[in-house]
Amino acid sequence: MQPVIKRILKQTALPLYLQFRGLYHKGNKVTCPCCKRSFSRFLPLGVDRRPGQCPRCRSNERDRALWLYMEKYPDFINAGKKLLHIGPESIFYRYFKKMKGLHYTPADKFALTFESTYPSETIYLDIVHMPEIPDNMYDVILCSHVLEYIKEDDKAISELFRVLRPGGIALLQVPIKPGLEITYEDDSITSPEQRALIFGDPGHIRFYGEDYADKLTAQGFETDFIPFISLFTQEEIEKYGLVATDDFQLAKKSSWANEIIQQVLSFQLLLLPVLL
Repeated sequence: MQPVIKRILKQTALPLYLQFRGLYHKGNKVTCPCCKRSFSRFLPLGVDRRPGQCPRCRSNERDRALWLYMEKYPDFINAGKKLLHIGPESIFYRYFKKMKGLHYTPADKFALTFESTYPSETIYLDIVHMPEIPDNMYDVILCSHVLEYIKEDDKAISELFRVLRPGGIALLQVPIKPGLEITYEDDSITSPEQRALIFGDPGHIRFYGEDYADKLTAQGFETDFIPFISLFTQEEIEKYGLVATDDFQLAKKSSWANEIIQQVLSFQLLLLPVLL
């Protein structure tokens, strides 16, 4: 199907379908904070067919968790800040576009390939190499469930660190397999069927382990992983369909990090004539 036709259907038939689907599943067992509606259940989602998708707005568990977090901490993203949003979900795109005073950049490497998936204003951006983005540009970066698709994830993390301003914060969410100490990937696993079976998704190329925080700190970040159980009650986790074992994987760029980097670079330049 042509991208233009897909976009037309997305703008016309899809909203009508979701409206009727939401009415069909109307109830009081679960609630979606994104669309402010209650349902009899959340719908099957992903390879494992877990009950995670909102019938009305199609939010998943991590979408609802982020929405609740932003409601709980409104200063996380607010007017006057510069936000880089990688792989922009439609529900958040609409929310951020309405926020007056927010400097918002929705971007993704596949913005042109999957133009019917991403909002029309999404720009092309490969986070492994972003020469078009200057250093210390953004106050906040949202990059949720993107790194597990990228081969050179260390380079991507380094670039995200570079474009984040000192004092800024990034949500660099990835799926971490409980009990897995070391991140696992295998280049011989190439078929979508194998990847779905081993990594949980046909597009994933790795399963992150408990060393994920170390991967972030190796690129300069300070990590602040916040368990959901410390943010939400068990009743809220069940009501909003969250995953109790998940964390908010926040990464910060300290206010002195850039100063240290500049000092190191200056020192190297001073040594260069001596070494030559």
